[in-house]
Amino acid sequence: MRFATGMVLIDAPHSALNMLGIDESLADRNVTRVKTFRRGGKRYPYVSPQAWRYWWRFTLKEHFNWELSPLYREQKQVFTAANPLKYPDDDVFGYMRAFKKGGVNVTVTRVSPLKNTPLISILPDRSSVTVDEGYASRHEGDPVPYSQEFYSTVFKGAFSLDLDSVGRFTIISKAGFKNLLTWDDVPKDKKGNPKKGTEDVVNEIKEMERIAEELGVKRTGKEWVMPPEIRKKRATEAIKALRLLTGGAKQSQYHTDVTPKFVLLLNVDAGINPFISDLVFEERGEIRFDAGALAKRLKDLKEVIPKNARLCIGYDEGFTRSLGWDVNEIAKTLEKAGVEVFIGTVGEAIEEFAKEIEAYYG
Repeated sequence: MRFATGMVLIDAPHSALNMLGIDESLADRNVTRVKTFRRGGKRYPYVSPQAWRYWWRFTLKEHFNWELSPLYREQKQVFTAANPLKYPDDDVFGYMRAFKKGGVNVTVTRVSPLKNTPLISILPDRSSVTVDEGYASRHEGDPVPYSQEFYSTVFKGAFSLDLDSVGRFTIISKAGFKNLLTWDDVPKDKKGNPKKGTEDVVNEIKEMERIAEELGVKRTGKEWVMPPEIRKKRATEAIKALRLLTGGAKQSQYHTDVTPKFVLLLNVDAGINPFISDLVFEERGEIRFDAGALAKRLKDLKEVIPKNARLCIGYDEGFTRSLGWDVNEIAKTLEKAGVEVFIGTVGEAIEEFAKEIEAYYG
């Protein structure tokens, strides 16, 4: 199994990208809070993982022409078409559709090959959050006061893309692994034909089989596998989309560029992510990078780092200069520990990393 893992840093110098909403605990109820969580004795702003995934999906639609899976509503549930053959986002981002249609259980679920953390502020709220006191005065009468929090910080996020799972769909009776409906799910009459009232389910299965035939999908009793070219395209575009990441709330007032300004990318033959814990941290109000800790960690994990895999470091020169980081010194520290490194701009690092992913699919 191989996973494309990574870490991104997003510069948010004056932003409110994913807000909690009005603070109902206050008497005047006019303060809009940022989302925060507590770790130890400090609170940290964050962007929810689902917000990041929404940005990611939208970027793939806008810049890579992905046809996104439509949304449907059944009672209190909202779900996608659950058609990973037709819709690449159902393939890469997974889905859960759990309900009965015409008395037939049409539940299908897919564990998302793409996993991501929240985007978490490196700086605690006391060093990054402020409150803007404003007044709404475009109406007749007295101005209406309101308050809105926003932050100046750097967000860290990590992700892992399961390359073996992209374009591979299992039909195992287990939560997360029954990706597609089969003819066994269709109730039969005494003659072995689908019962009346199951037409929608029958049509869904026939449509899935038609698409599979058209695309050249290999089918066995337990799984369907798409051709390597399609799997390669979906996996690499999912990574390349990071370069053009678009999204975030309050853009009209704060206008933040959410494209990563620093990335670490590495293929790993294990379901782990070496970049999640404490490589980037706050020290006396400054943001530091511990290259020595990363070098030791990767050295300790060398048995699961594929032969010829390189740690791709992409950086924006203005961003790293503002933090006082010397990326060449970071690379030297890693290379001394036996880690093969590629250094370039964020775009160059992502393109170089995408080549390794393409090579994996052959």
